[in-house]
Amino acid sequence: MPPLTYLLNWRMSLAARALRQDTASVAALARSVGYTSESAFSNAFKRAVGVAPRRYREAARS
Repeated sequence: MPPLTYLLNWRMSLAARALRQDTASVAALARSVGYTSESAFSNAFKRAVGVAPRRYREAARS
C-alpha cells in the first residue's frame, strides 16, 4: 500500500471513530487529523467513506 494511501486510511479511521464517540465540531476534528480546512476534510471523508462527516455522525448516533 502506498504511504499516502495508508495515511489517508489512517486519518479517515481516526476521524470516523471520533465522529462516533466525540462531540467536537467537524472543524476541530479536521484539524486534529491533519487538515487545515474543514472543506478539504469533508471532501476527503466523503470520497473515502461515501458520506459527509455530519451525516456519518448523525447515522452513527441513531
